[in-house]
Amino acid sequence: MAHNTTFYRYDPLDRLATRTPLAEAISKVFYKADVLVTETQGGVQRSFVHHDRRPLAQQTLVGTSVDTLLTAADQQHSVLSALSAAQQQAIAYSPHGHRAPLNHLPGFNGEQPDPVTGHYLLGNGYRAYNPVLMRFNRPDKLSPFGKGGLNAYAYCAGDPVNRNDPSGHELIDTLISAFYIAAGVATAGIGLAIARPSFKAVFKGVKVKPATADVGRHSLPLRRPANTTEKLSAGVATGAIAAGVTWGAAFTVKTADPDSPIQRPLAALALFISLTTLGFRGFAFARSRVAARPVAPTPTPAPASNISSRRSIGIQTDSIRSRASSVRSNVPEQSEMQETRL
Repeated sequence: MAHNTTFYRYDPLDRLATRTPLAEAISKVFYKADVLVTETQGGVQRSFVHHDRRPLAQQTLVGTSVDTLLTAADQQHSVLSALSAAQQQAIAYSPHGHRAPLNHLPGFNGEQPDPVTGHYLLGNGYRAYNPVLMRFNRPDKLSPFGKGGLNAYAYCAGDPVNRNDPSGHELIDTLISAFYIAAGVATAGIGLAIARPSFKAVFKGVKVKPATADVGRHSLPLRRPANTTEKLSAGVATGAIAAGVTWGAAFTVKTADPDSPIQRPLAALALFISLTTLGFRGFAFARSRVAARPVAPTPTPAPASNISSRRSIGIQTDSIRSRASSVRSNVPEQSEMQETRL
């Protein structure tokens, strides 16, 4: 049985760059925004036309001869028909993407099959998917469950009809989408929960109890302006709602167009707003706790003048008491003298 050896080389971005079968010319591939657009091998050049990753046409140039194919694809971008100047060819797949070998046409989910093995090199050569065995050839190195966890070789969680995996990181993409949803719901929920009382305090003021009890029954309630903590709470509510909306926008862009250049800036902006809002929320909470802490009363020392006056008053009181006692002691002596005279 003959064995064909082929060498695969990758560029610094970990994308397939060249394919070299033995005794054949080197095949070079070129990308635009991580989508294959050109492949050359010897004197043959193939160009691929896409729109939002959907294959539209393929042009083959051999010397001065040009051959053009128009392709029709389904919602999953799988090519179902190829139309040339001579004929129209219908293409069928197994549920997991296997088809008969064709002349370098894009295949299942718009991916380019390897002409040597027939496998789909997803992620521009990152991970090989075997449509005959209906599984990957190796685990995903970015899997959070390790090399042996949660069926590391499964393709699209066993549902290749309704799902696709252009990067080879389908599980990671699912976790990222779930994070977008959870972050958006959590931040927006927090913002809406504290928005009404915070905004009411800022725009209408805060009700306070009257200082005296004889206020009229029909008098208007007293209000004070919002303090710094209440203003910070209003800012936190605004930031939380804005973060939730931004997370939702990032998830929508990721779902509608995974290759959109604004997806990562939106996610970075949402993360920045969330962290800033969380910091302000912590500062407002710490400020409110410090304000609610009771203040211990400090004893005030009596003035020196009061102490001296108290001392002088005490001395005068003692002198008065001594005089009164001396007067009382002289009263009986006088009465005895009167009796003697009589």
